[in-house]
Amino acid sequence: VYCKIKDHSYTPKPCYRRKQFPKVRGCDMANKENELACAGNLPAKLHDSHMLLLNASDSGSSQTQGPSSKYSGFFPEVSQDHDTMAQVLFSRNLRLNVALTFWRRRSISELIAYLVRIEDLGVVVDCLPVLTSSLQEEKSYISIGCCVDLLPLVKSLLKSKYEEYVIVGLNWLLAVIKRWWSDLSAHMGKVEDGNIQILKQQLSGLWEQENRLTLVPGYTGNIAKVIYFQ
Repeated sequence: VYCKIKDHSYTPKPCYRRKQFPKVRGCDMANKENELACAGNLPAKLHDSHMLLLNASDSGSSQTQGPSSKYSGFFPEVSQDHDTMAQVLFSRNLRLNVALTFWRRRSISELIAYLVRIEDLGVVVDCLPVLTSSLQEEKSYISIGCCVDLLPLVKSLLKSKYEEYVIVGLNWLLAVIKRWWSDLSAHMGKVEDGNIQILKQQLSGLWEQENRLTLVPGYTGNIAKVIYFQ
C-alpha cells in the first residue's frame, strides 16, 4: 500500500511595511490650546465690543437728540400760535353774534355804531356784504346817515394789504353811489340833506387818496375805475 505524501513546501508570504503616520495630538490637547488662545484674546475682544457698543449708542443718541434739540423750541412756538389763533377766532365769533343780533332786530344804526366802536376790520368784512346787498335791493332800513358813519371803516378796508378787504369795500362804495346817485350827482346848492353833502365830500376826498386802485389789474382795478368815473 502506497500512501502519497503531500509535499509541504514553504512559500514565503509577502511582507508589507506598515506606513508610519505622524502622530496627531489628542482632541483634548487641541481643545485645551484653543481655550487658552481664546482666553488670551478675550480681554481685547471684550474691549473692542464694548467700544463698538459705546460708539453705536453715541451715534444713535446724536441722531435722536440732534433734531429734538434743534427743534426743541418749534413745537411750543407753534402751540402758542395756535392758542393765539383760537382766541382771535373765539373773539370774532362773539362779535359776529352781537352784530347778528342787531341785524335780526333791524337795528341798523346800532349795528353801525357797534362796528365803529369795536374797529375790528375782520368783523366789518364779514358784515359789509349783507349791507351791500340791502343797498342794492334799496331797502329802506339802510339810511344815508348809516353810510356816512360807516365810510371811515371802509376807507381803512381800501388801505388794507388784503385784496379781499379792498374788494368788499369797493363793492359797498359802488352800491352806495348807485343807491343815491341822483342826489350825489346834483348840484351842491340843490341838495337839502346834509348827509348827502357830507357823503359827497367824503367820496371826493377818498378818491384823491385812493385813485391808485384804478391801476390795480383785474377785478379790483375795474371796479375802482367804475367808481372813479361815476
